[in-house]
Amino acid sequence: MSQAMQDDLDIRQLNALYTDAVTRRDGALWGSLWHEDATWHFLGEPIQGREAILATWEGAMAGFPVVFHSHHSGLIDVAGDTATCRWSIDEDIIDSDGKGLRIIGVYNDTCVRTAGGWLYAMRRFDALYYGPGTLQPAHVLPYPDAMNHPQGG
Repeated sequence: MSQAMQDDLDIRQLNALYTDAVTRRDGALWGSLWHEDATWHFLGEPIQGREAILATWEGAMAGFPVVFHSHHSGLIDVAGDTATCRWSIDEDIIDSDGKGLRIIGVYNDTCVRTAGGWLYAMRRFDALYYGPGTLQPAHVLPYPDAMNHPQGG
């Protein structure tokens, strides 16, 4: 496999892990996907550094008991040890008041290759839709604990 193909697969895996971590509310995994000096543009505010990014995410997630997050249509441009990426995303959410919320938007990223693999160096999210959703709390099923161990472990 060429290096270009491997980079593409590895960056797509980074995004798959991000999506999985959001949906499963796995802060340890989610935080591990960021470079220690990363910047996350969250609601127009730049958050600097992995620890601050994770703390902000955990605070935000506390207001959303249910989040289904999906990445789509990724574009990746690798130049050496840096990649610029754009991803369409959508989220279906139930907030702490039990109201359905839908968010659709675009992530623009800069990823960096490290000894441990590709990480986010910068993520900026721009919402294209932020409004009422169709999820109803009475119809949400609990996340099966066994799903945290997909290999049956």
